[in-house]
Amino acid sequence: MGDAAVERRCEALTGHSIPALALGLPTGGARVEVAEFVPANGRLPAYCRVEGVIRAVNPTAPPIRFRVNLPVEWNGKVVHYGGGGYNGFVPSGTDPVPGSLSDVPVPLARGYATFGSDSGHEGMNASFALDDEALENFGYAALKKTHDVAVALMRTFYGTAPERVYFTGLSQGGREALTVAQRFPEDYDGVLSIVPVVNFTLLQLAGNRMGRALRDGGWMDAERIRLLAQAQRRACGGPDAVLDGLLLDYAACPFDPAELSCGAGRGEPCLTEAQLAAVRLFRSRLELDYPLANGVRSYPGWPVGNEDLPGGWDIWVMGAAPPPAVQPAGINPGGSVIVNFGAQFVRYAIVRDPAFQTYDFDPNDPRWRERIVEVSGIVDSTDPDLARFAARGGKLILVEYMADYAQSPYAGIEYFERVVDRLGAETVESFARLYVVPGANHGGGNAPSRTDWLTILEQWVERGRPPSDDLVLHQTEPVVRTLPACRYPDWPVYVGGDPDDARSYVRRPARGFRRGA
Repeated sequence: MGDAAVERRCEALTGHSIPALALGLPTGGARVEVAEFVPANGRLPAYCRVEGVIRAVNPTAPPIRFRVNLPVEWNGKVVHYGGGGYNGFVPSGTDPVPGSLSDVPVPLARGYATFGSDSGHEGMNASFALDDEALENFGYAALKKTHDVAVALMRTFYGTAPERVYFTGLSQGGREALTVAQRFPEDYDGVLSIVPVVNFTLLQLAGNRMGRALRDGGWMDAERIRLLAQAQRRACGGPDAVLDGLLLDYAACPFDPAELSCGAGRGEPCLTEAQLAAVRLFRSRLELDYPLANGVRSYPGWPVGNEDLPGGWDIWVMGAAPPPAVQPAGINPGGSVIVNFGAQFVRYAIVRDPAFQTYDFDPNDPRWRERIVEVSGIVDSTDPDLARFAARGGKLILVEYMADYAQSPYAGIEYFERVVDRLGAETVESFARLYVVPGANHGGGNAPSRTDWLTILEQWVERGRPPSDDLVLHQTEPVVRTLPACRYPDWPVYVGGDPDDARSYVRRPARGFRRGA
């Protein structure tokens, strides 16, 4: 069929409706608002770009806005793209898979249909959580609704449903990736989850508690962040532990930051007692007096030793300035991102008062417990029972970046351990992998972290080929280097040679590794 015929078939989708009964969760039905034929260019093939809305059940709730890309030369498969932050935007579906190599063609260029949605609200903030249906859509429901609409459109356009469905996501998208494996396992064949905000409720509560500490003198400038990080790395010492600013052992690096105390007769720069308290708070576990969804009742502290790397404490933890004495009504511009995220969550999802001052919020206060538990059941992706996903042949790749200060990578590690405890190591070995990457920040920068994850997942799902034990991760900016991709609890250990070459490393269990650490 020529492009002209395909163009007519594409544009005929404009105004197309999908009834509510055709979707697996309650909606007001879906409608295509725009269907446009996009000719091939140097990067992408010819495809039909479809945009529309899934109407809410409650007329006061916002709709879910979606986009589906239907290539003319379809390989019979589809990639569902996850979101990021608090969502509120529609992924284009024309971007690379998270963590992919720069020279690997994007899924649409490989013949995949692609789709994604804004998760049921506009604007990348948490104000949507004032509405029950919008919060449920954000937590999980929009994923199923968007999937079902996309598949229905493929049936209409191609005359058949996809043979394989993959999900890829980073951060919030990583949480969504785990969500579909947990809640909708019959819909997905392969899932790639990178740095997932898996325990979303406790992550936001842990971020929020830092606001008071930073306000009360705990904020640190770049010089003091560097002081802490360098002292931490020196304490870990040795080429097997530290290389080119990367902390190469996430489990065993003892160091007491009190050695940097201004009160110990140390000259500037030094850390005040308030700053030391903030460091300890950030590295400590947040404990609740009661369980949240799936029995989870604590959130781990963050990793140490890479605080001064770009995209680390400068953005996520400290921000450009200390928090103001009185919190602004909206987001604190330039402030700590984790504090801003956490404060929004408390205000909109828990207390449901946009003006609430969150510095003194105590999640163990009986006034808030019932609501926190309720919200946890909606937004947390902590269910370790992936038996249905495994039984239907689903495959999961989970990746944690160990210099991530947007969320604690230990939360993803602990989730994976719970999956092993629930299903047994032999079963987990058959369908899931967890990789831990040294020195990479939330977006994967600073260290080798990239490979062709989609092809690796595709070969595992479709050909029964598990990821190679010799898998290598790449970095191209600002330097070219490689490292071995290490399955947890293994870690790359330098044994001599070119430090920028993966062949100069061996994989060994992290020195301080222990289950449940």
